[in-house]
Amino acid sequence: MADDLETVKRMWIAYREDGVDSALGYLADDVAFQAHDGRVWKGHEGVREFFAQFERSGEEFTASPYTFEPHGRGVVVAGHRRIGEGADYLYFSHHVTDGKITRIAAWFTRDAAIADVT
Repeated sequence: MADDLETVKRMWIAYREDGVDSALGYLADDVAFQAHDGRVWKGHEGVREFFAQFERSGEEFTASPYTFEPHGRGVVVAGHRRIGEGADYLYFSHHVTDGKITRIAAWFTRDAAIADVT
């Protein structure tokens, strides 16, 4: 579990410091990336598309982690997400297998994120 926690932390650092392409190295090739509204993007190209949609619409997307908590089969990150002028506090569940993040999902509650990884 300590290695999973480190993988998730490194992915967030890579994203915050160098952008989405830098973070992809921590994601499995077939990663599932689920937004808070339930839409799912698959694979590295799907993750790139998720972020590109904001760029195309002229909106800036940022996400900042605050806490990292190992739970069950994964890691829950409490964080802040901003799209343009709007902002939300979200919880991100991360499933890690063989050193790669295989699923990331955004939730409005900590309990929902924990349920996703336990």
